[in-house]
Amino acid sequence: MKKISVFIFFLGSIHLHSQIVLDSITGESIQFVHITNEEGQGTTTNESGKFSIEYFAGSNYLEFSHLAYRKKNLPKNKLSIRDTILLRPYTVSLEEVIVKGFSARDILIKAINNIPNNITSSPFNLFGFYRESVEEDGKGAMLTEVSFIAYNEGDNSSQGYQAEIIQGRRTDNHTTLNLDAVGGIATIVQNADMVRSKSRMFDMDKLSDYTFEYVGEIESVENPIIIIGFSPSNDNIYNNNMGKIYIERETMAIVQIETQKDPKKIKAIVESLGGGRKSKKPFFILIEAKATIKYRKIQDKYFLSFVEVDNVRNGLLGQESYRYNSNAKYILTRVDNISPRKLSTNYKIEEGFNKQVIEIPKLEDWSENNTMFFSEEEKKILKDIRGSHN
Repeated sequence: MKKISVFIFFLGSIHLHSQIVLDSITGESIQFVHITNEEGQGTTTNESGKFSIEYFAGSNYLEFSHLAYRKKNLPKNKLSIRDTILLRPYTVSLEEVIVKGFSARDILIKAINNIPNNITSSPFNLFGFYRESVEEDGKGAMLTEVSFIAYNEGDNSSQGYQAEIIQGRRTDNHTTLNLDAVGGIATIVQNADMVRSKSRMFDMDKLSDYTFEYVGEIESVENPIIIIGFSPSNDNIYNNNMGKIYIERETMAIVQIETQKDPKKIKAIVESLGGGRKSKKPFFILIEAKATIKYRKIQDKYFLSFVEVDNVRNGLLGQESYRYNSNAKYILTRVDNISPRKLSTNYKIEEGFNKQVIEIPKLEDWSENNTMFFSEEEKKILKDIRGSHN
């Protein structure tokens, strides 16, 4: 059986000095903390809570923000001598005070109606980083990473979206079945930006497909966050999204979505396709899927700022079976909506991403000290590729 993983990160200089962000109570590292400077440029901590201030050369102040923690602003010059940043966690209240007189569905409808106020409809450029890696049957098989600039007309249509790779590097795709993982920048941005596109549980015409419930409230002093749970409302096996939606109480802005496929319904889909089927061509069956999607406020509007997607698939060819675990990360680092420019797209967003980045140099000697540091899994993937495929 074989496995895949996809990641996003920042292409940076080598030998950066790392800082780490910790929970002030438990002392545990905090992953995916947004770190931004006074101009709105940003990065995030990795799975180990690490980041590098060298990404912020020339900055004066840095803001550390995370949905579950109190924001912290620090002068950058203090971080030159301090390697640890402590964030105080918020508590989650289960008192249903804030929804008095409103159902969870009513609150979500309010949030949907406020999308035009919270999400920009004007054209913009965004700058970001994307990394995807692949494991097959538990061994590293591919890694690709790029920095990019994208142009968006202000909506979520493919016609108004272009992306241009600025810098990147990759290994060969060593998957036996040539699995193309998630599919690249365009796939991530267009499919994950459910708020902008008002798709799935944010489509008013599809609300009846879901059951909504109040989960709790994050007691932020700045702006409390309402947590709404959602799950399928019927037995249709293809209606299988479930998870949580985080909504700012004051602005009714949707700031985070955690979603996964209902395991029971995915199992039913697999069974309906025929458990022991054989295939003359590579055939992939999705058996697990989950995603975390985050929005960040920049110049009074919210933009898709972070996406992490994890998929597990079985790949079949003849009587052979492979297990793939794919993980993709997208990170927004800067937005320009003052004078956006259209781009000369240097890969076809309709085609497989890994087929389109063939011109990127094949560099096997990645440093582990980039602006967004490697996770242990990513280190293992590169080690496997170097050891098994060179």
